[in-house]
Amino acid sequence: MTEAFTTWRGRRVLVTGASSGIGAAIARDLAGQGATVGLVARRKELLERVLADCRVHAPRSMAWPFDLTDLDALGSLVERAEDELGGIDVLVNNAGVTYSGSAVSAPLGDLESQLRINYLSPVRLTQLVVPVMTARRSGQVVTISSMAAPTSTPGEAAYAAAKSALSSYIEALAGELWGGPVRFHLVYPALIDLTDGVDGDDELAQSSDGSTPIPAPVAARAMRGQLERGEFELFIPKTMRGFVAGRSRDVAGGIEFMGQLYQEGRLH
Repeated sequence: MTEAFTTWRGRRVLVTGASSGIGAAIARDLAGQGATVGLVARRKELLERVLADCRVHAPRSMAWPFDLTDLDALGSLVERAEDELGGIDVLVNNAGVTYSGSAVSAPLGDLESQLRINYLSPVRLTQLVVPVMTARRSGQVVTISSMAAPTSTPGEAAYAAAKSALSSYIEALAGELWGGPVRFHLVYPALIDLTDGVDGDDELAQSSDGSTPIPAPVAARAMRGQLERGEFELFIPKTMRGFVAGRSRDVAGGIEFMGQLYQEGRLH
């Protein structure tokens, strides 16, 4: 499970939520390393802009405008990507939608939509891709969770719950298939600056205290390093690992701390 590799050239990567933010940054970064990327997102115009950037370095890259909440159609998407890319070596489950609102009064429809895009969609994609990777005896699945999951962020209950479910699913699946040819990776980003064109020093992914948004390209390069090293879990910034470990030792204290921040309006 920890085998690393030295080149992206020739690898075929399917990235969801690739029209902006972390997904676009990952697609551009891996294309720059020589990977052929398949881009999936709803917004066609933005998707085509990212595709044009990717094709500068990886001319065989492709894009498919697609609504990932259409769970019944995901099988056809995977079949098309397999056929047109020639296979999927890496699946990046990035697509997701944040949600802020009261845990008590959140409408049932909003809760259901959060589960559909942030949990059921990446789970179904993973179910479709992993058997093919297993048959080929090679593959990687990287899933973008959120720091909202291990911290149960107040004001983001629906989002945190969906991402927690996703993390638990990937952990369980990785346990079931431990030692097999498919490697799994979980990413826990804190605050990410999603502004197009904004970049920064890679050191931000290591030493930032989590209060300053980290540019999406910095996060993308940190994730590439995670995949190259074969690491299962990545916190962005790395300092958040210690925060999560401390919270697990004192959950009540962690709730009190986050609750105070929420009441003071310091969570955003």
